[in-house]
Amino acid sequence: MSPQTTVTRPNVVLVVLDTVRRDRVSAYGYDRETMPTFDSFVRDATRFEDPVTQGTWSIPSHASLFTGLYPRAHGATTIRPVLQASRPLAVELSEAGYETYAVSPNEYVRPVTGFGRGFDEFYTDSVVTAPEPVVSWFGPVINRVTSSVTLRRPVERAFNWIHQQSGVAMSDLGVARPPEYGVTDRVEALLSRASDPFFLFVNLPHAHLPRSPDPEQYERFVDDDASASEVVTDERAHFYGDQRMDEDAVTAMSQLYDADLRTLDDRLRELLDVLSSAGVLSESLVILVADHGEHLGECGLVGHQHSVFEPVVSVPLAIRSPEGGPETVEGQVETRRIYHTILDETGVRPFPELSLMSGVPDRIARGSFVSPMVDLARFLREDQVVYDPALLGEALSFERTGNRKVVEFGSERWEFSVPEH
Repeated sequence: MSPQTTVTRPNVVLVVLDTVRRDRVSAYGYDRETMPTFDSFVRDATRFEDPVTQGTWSIPSHASLFTGLYPRAHGATTIRPVLQASRPLAVELSEAGYETYAVSPNEYVRPVTGFGRGFDEFYTDSVVTAPEPVVSWFGPVINRVTSSVTLRRPVERAFNWIHQQSGVAMSDLGVARPPEYGVTDRVEALLSRASDPFFLFVNLPHAHLPRSPDPEQYERFVDDDASASEVVTDERAHFYGDQRMDEDAVTAMSQLYDADLRTLDDRLRELLDVLSSAGVLSESLVILVADHGEHLGECGLVGHQHSVFEPVVSVPLAIRSPEGGPETVEGQVETRRIYHTILDETGVRPFPELSLMSGVPDRIARGSFVSPMVDLARFLREDQVVYDPALLGEALSFERTGNRKVVEFGSERWEFSVPEH
């Protein structure tokens, strides 16, 4: 018998920089130093010049990262918000011998929405992990409710009402700070007992609404007179309610967003310091990517839903591999290929052409937002929210080829030019 060969597989760390749009990141040319830690990471990593996400809010975008599929294929959308993939990334890696861990304060990316499958341990802002049998039963029930025209509308009304109550405009900026999520402490505890090889997924949510930067970053990025502006704190309250911002408020929100990015970057620095101290950073496949971007008043929108325009689909992406690779990848790439990249780089499953480390761009980049019964074309034309049961599940989709982008919703079609990168 020939001697057995031991395959050494790298640890994998996937960090999602929640709600970061690429054109506001200093490594991509923004003139304010919003993310110096990301800038530093990029110097020793492969930077992708033009990454494009396939989903424009947490559930579909993370589902594409974990399955390599488009939203229409994995099915986790506004209409069916519980992911029901049989073999997501964590399952593939677990069956190949990886320990699998997740730390996600994001309220939508957690076991109860189907993202826990394959993870040995999954930590949210609490330490409660929904058992897989519960999710397997609960998920289809939720998906049936949210995809039913009859049942969806009352649920939607209640959901919007709740958001409108909590999304009142605030004039005293910087007070609505989220709690400290303890992400770094949790990761440090996991690393102290994790065995090689392991897969670690971390979501850093600090750039998400409401605009709530650390005081130090508020002082750095926000003008003194901005506190007189009323800034919307909830995207649903803005879209479905009557909350609209004047020009000064939009400027204030933009400055607050920069401060939020710097706050997130501070947490990223703490996380990378922990990985470095544990001896993980230099010997692992480390991926930093945003799940989606953010509207800051463009097209009359705030937040990242109800849109597939550039502010929400153009995101930053950098990968550091123990084996090295190209320093810069020109051309657009779909972020769903992170799934294929991880499986290829670890040797779990070969995807030589789909791996982002191949340096091969995507000729066409695609993605979509699925309408929750709202006529999105009419909203874009007239700034009116009109419900139509026939539109439940209708996709606002895009195809991006070079600097040309086509957006479609039903019979409506728009063409745009995309700035060169």
